[in-house]
Amino acid sequence: MQELIELDDDTAFGARLRAERERLGLEVHELAHLSGRPDITQKRYEAGSTPIPIDYLQALHARSDVDVWYLVTGRRSSERGR
Repeated sequence: MQELIELDDDTAFGARLRAERERLGLEVHELAHLSGRPDITQKRYEAGSTPIPIDYLQALHARSDVDVWYLVTGRRSSERGR
């Protein structure tokens, strides 16, 4: 069984978010738009200075190709079940 990550204590979450945005070739304002957040909030999420609410992750999952599993666990969704 995979170890659970406490997201509030996961300092790498913001870095994974930025890496995922860059992997998709999106600018900060584009991902902010997809999630329904202001640009400054997106920047704060990526900096790790603002907690990320579940509705943000739900919006990304519904409106983009962001690998939310990767954001939450640090493992790509393609690695699930291995």
